[in-house]
Amino acid sequence: MPIKKLLARGAILATGLSIKKLLEFGFDMVLYPAALALLGYVTGGAVMMAAAIILNALIIKAYDWSKTDWLYIEEIKKVRDNDDVKLPGILNILKPLLRKGDIFAFFILCFDDPVTVVLYLRKGSHLYNGMSSRDWKIFFAANVVANLYWITGLIAIIETFKLFL
Repeated sequence: MPIKKLLARGAILATGLSIKKLLEFGFDMVLYPAALALLGYVTGGAVMMAAAIILNALIIKAYDWSKTDWLYIEEIKKVRDNDDVKLPGILNILKPLLRKGDIFAFFILCFDDPVTVVLYLRKGSHLYNGMSSRDWKIFFAANVVANLYWITGLIAIIETFKLFL
């Protein structure tokens, strides 16, 4: 790959990941704990889950609209789906993990973000063609599972913090 193309790809990835992490920080580390603390675990969790669903749908819409792989997920899917694609050096050990199956990927990726889950599990790569019925089911399931992971973790942190007050 020519250096100019590699640098451009790196810039897109860095920008996409930076925007994603900034959104996640404000939402996950500021709004989410505040909602749980102020509204209670059930109401606050439900409100934030609904907000997360809206935000995540908008992110996927923007991803498809831009037709740009800001998160490098489409490239990872090409590696997963194509035996001819080689990764540099030791990274080839990742291929068997990528091929463990959709259920494995679903639960592991829910620790990252529901957007990542849906984009990774969508059929095809570099298509940016919206969401099928299957994708919407994965989207809602991933939002529920990922938010339950997050709520459980935040409750543990909040309750631990309360012990020391």
